[in-house]
Amino acid sequence: MKVLPLVLLLVLIGCVTSKPVIEPRRPVAENVALRHANGEAGGLNVSIRVFKAGNSPQSSIYVAASQVREVERRYFPYVLKRTLDRSGFWGAVRVLPRADPSAEINVAATIIESSGPELSLQILVTTATGQVWLDRIYHDVTDHIDYATDPDYVSDAFQDIYSHIANDISERLLVQSEAQRREVIDAALIRYGQALSPDAFSRYIEATHDGYVLVALPALDDPLLLNLLRIRKSEYLFSDSVDAHYEKLYRTVGPTYAWWRYYSYELIVGNERLGGMDAARGATKGSWYAMERIYKTFKEAKMNQDALRELSESFERETTATTAEISGRVVELSGSLDQQYDTWRLILQEMYEETTYLETP
Repeated sequence: MKVLPLVLLLVLIGCVTSKPVIEPRRPVAENVALRHANGEAGGLNVSIRVFKAGNSPQSSIYVAASQVREVERRYFPYVLKRTLDRSGFWGAVRVLPRADPSAEINVAATIIESSGPELSLQILVTTATGQVWLDRIYHDVTDHIDYATDPDYVSDAFQDIYSHIANDISERLLVQSEAQRREVIDAALIRYGQALSPDAFSRYIEATHDGYVLVALPALDDPLLLNLLRIRKSEYLFSDSVDAHYEKLYRTVGPTYAWWRYYSYELIVGNERLGGMDAARGATKGSWYAMERIYKTFKEAKMNQDALRELSESFERETTATTAEISGRVVELSGSLDQQYDTWRLILQEMYEETTYLETP
């Protein structure tokens, strides 16, 4: 009889018996068809903030490893972005490290559960007027059919969940009147101006208990508004550059992450089968063979996990400087994307105040 190390036995048994009780959630339907726009797009811009990592326990001892979760926080938003782009309902869809004050629609999310067999996301979608379009948990599960072939990151095993989210957001868009859409666009502009210059733009908008209400709009030839529109164009170009970094991450870690998810599925499902086998008829030669197979799968998954950590750290180290132009001034930002974004916001605020002071009689 082949004997596995005691430590390994404890690890594998722990994988089987420590699965937490998760709040029951109805999985999304299989093969969800993405809804496409037919001349009904609203043209609203969407910003997807890098996801947050939830604190709930995970299904396996290594699924919650910080290096994998760090990849998922930045990887999942780009999968959602690609799905929204394909739907055709939206203007520019960007992934950013922070909430975007210039966006008409902001999407935030928390990763509740993520492994090969299941994915749960808490999705919050709000408009520039503060209206909540969506606030719910989406839960999806996979089966052997989703992993029947070699994993391909372009065809995500959980695409149904992203298509379902995209469909729900587009449904909210389609019930908005033209006046309501216009109000969202105007509110986004004024709130953006308020973020740069509270003194100049706070008089145009009021915060209420359930959102924001436009009080008035500046004249179209108002120098403050014209300067704001110039600044905002630079904002869009910078945001496009940041979004391109997340696209690079998606394409770089995608293949490795797809394999990690594949082995995660094999390990967790194999553990559950092994636990059922041992509970029913005790340890047998078959169960020892299954345990060895699970151990091999565990090693493969751990190797992919380590590779993901290296890719994630490499992404942070090698994030290239972003060059942006604002009012004829070229600015080069370095450091992580979070650092670049924070620095950019400070530069914009200073630049707006400086140009406004020079142009105001």
